[in-house]
Amino acid sequence: MSPLAPDLFQRRFQDFMDIGRARLQSLSPEWTDHNAHDPGITLMELLAWVGEAQMYSLSRLRRDERSAYAALLGVSPEGTRAARGLIWSDRLNPESPEATFLKTLVIPESSVINVWGVETPTFRPTQNLLWTPGRIERLESRSDKGKTTDHTAANQRGGAAFLPFGERAGSRDILTLTFLCRDDEGLFGGNRQAVKGALWSIGILAAPSPEKAAKTVESTRSFRSALSATLVAGDQRIPLKIESDSTSGLLSTGVLLLNLDQVSVSPKTFSIELRSSNGFARPPRWLRVHPNVIPIQQGRTIADERQDSQGVPDWSFQLAESGLRFDAGREPVKVEVLESSGRTAWSRTLRLADCGPEQTVFEFDDRSSTVTFGNGVNGLIPPANTVVLVSYAVSDGEEGRVARNRKWSVAGFAGVFGINPDPIVGGSGRSGWLDQRREARRRSREDHALVSMDDIASAAKALPLLEVSRAWVELPSDAVPRTGIVTLIALRRRPQDVEPETAPETSRWLTAIHRRLVLRMPLGTRLVVKAPRYVEFTIQAEVEVEFGRKPDAIEDAIRKQLRNRLSLDESDHNRQPRQPGVPVTLRDIGAWIRATDGVKHVTHLQVRNAAEKDIDSVVVGRHGLPRWIASRSTVKASRPATGASR
Repeated sequence: MSPLAPDLFQRRFQDFMDIGRARLQSLSPEWTDHNAHDPGITLMELLAWVGEAQMYSLSRLRRDERSAYAALLGVSPEGTRAARGLIWSDRLNPESPEATFLKTLVIPESSVINVWGVETPTFRPTQNLLWTPGRIERLESRSDKGKTTDHTAANQRGGAAFLPFGERAGSRDILTLTFLCRDDEGLFGGNRQAVKGALWSIGILAAPSPEKAAKTVESTRSFRSALSATLVAGDQRIPLKIESDSTSGLLSTGVLLLNLDQVSVSPKTFSIELRSSNGFARPPRWLRVHPNVIPIQQGRTIADERQDSQGVPDWSFQLAESGLRFDAGREPVKVEVLESSGRTAWSRTLRLADCGPEQTVFEFDDRSSTVTFGNGVNGLIPPANTVVLVSYAVSDGEEGRVARNRKWSVAGFAGVFGINPDPIVGGSGRSGWLDQRREARRRSREDHALVSMDDIASAAKALPLLEVSRAWVELPSDAVPRTGIVTLIALRRRPQDVEPETAPETSRWLTAIHRRLVLRMPLGTRLVVKAPRYVEFTIQAEVEVEFGRKPDAIEDAIRKQLRNRLSLDESDHNRQPRQPGVPVTLRDIGAWIRATDGVKHVTHLQVRNAAEKDIDSVVVGRHGLPRWIASRSTVKASRPATGASR
């Protein structure tokens, strides 16, 4: 079978000329002179010659040249990826360390962690962790207006989502976590110096997001935190440094790792205050918050693997362990030569041929895990009988993935330590040339400037964690001069399909969208992000139900019918949301209510605007949407009067 598409890498100069001549008649019928003296044919020959030269050079690039081209698209070689996840204490196990231990201890970074009863693969904590037995005594939030909300019971249940910073989640809203230690010596135990440098973790189990863009694989990756934390013990207030934040600013499942080295006292009861100095892009929604959660990654670190130098030119050796792990742009190995004066670190170079005779450098082939030293002319030769020490990290790649709700053992703790509510994910093998080429093609195809209206709207809806449900670009008016301003209308997702009292599109949310999209806009274009122009209204309805039907059930059915008809969210793909600019009339609402199964007839119907005035129609602008406030609307169903006809 012949291939469907020609292999351009097999084409030559004459092939390109034949292809060009064959298309001239259809592309330019008025061009009739196709002889060699025609200037157009000369230009075709020039382009065919350039094309052949480029094809030849692209197929014969050196490895470092290919790497340089890939780096232009942000694609760099990397090793195996370690699976990552979080281990939580098991609240249902009365024999868990959280329920039985009475002393503070440190979980070293080298501690071995396994699935209970399984020896391999092994996991390690991502940091040295301070583990303090105790419990959250109180969890409460305080708004900027002084209103206090107690979340302790909701957090202990752990099943229903709650808003720890309230519906608006502003910069002045504070969450206070009060912790009671079971260690009689307090937070740090009896030896303060022994726990120096260990980080205290606070785990966040966020409510599941409907966005497909939020990937669990990134749940334990660390990001720069915009949060601030303060420890309050008695009359002391001590600012804490957040060393690592894998929660994306408390919006996703992850951990906060707090540095407590500035705390000199060892309180038994203390509070941690969390706030965001700039507010939150959207309100965090949690299922549970708990201290002493262990962030883990699969694999181990090989420290000071010994190799004896032979003192010969171009000496090389392979790493003893397979599954080399390193991130893109990071050095995969650390090489040191042990001399009489001490350890000397040698540097990695891409090409020994470019180095001088006195340079202490080495080449490293990440494909074969081979370290190669110089020959005395290009790179120094390590002296004979000297010791070369190599340090690197390894992982088992895909073998490190673990399903959710498995029991875990941690070195230093007897019995089952805890469980993982979410799967341990992210493990993968080393990326090869085919994977990198595929990724480069994807980025060149998708990671482009936002030019068209569909580009901008699709990019907005694909933003992770911001929950952009709908987005469209406002068409410019012919009566207004073109100034290069592009206006994007964005609508935030409604959790559980419930319309809140106030519009959820805050200025912080709109600013977050603008900040992430503006870098991809063409030069000379100004992006403006706005919320839809809402027109709020309420409905007051009274209906009579058919004989034998329950009024309460009919009321629920009517509200469901109205929610379906007046929904603004695209979360349900089987339901068409309201389109911008389409009004809602009293007649429409009456028809929807009468169409509800069990409704005999509508006895009373009113539609009121935000000023509580009766209206016949909810009129919206070209980019406006009618917003039904269900919490302030009434739907009353009653049985037929006694003696009424059926």
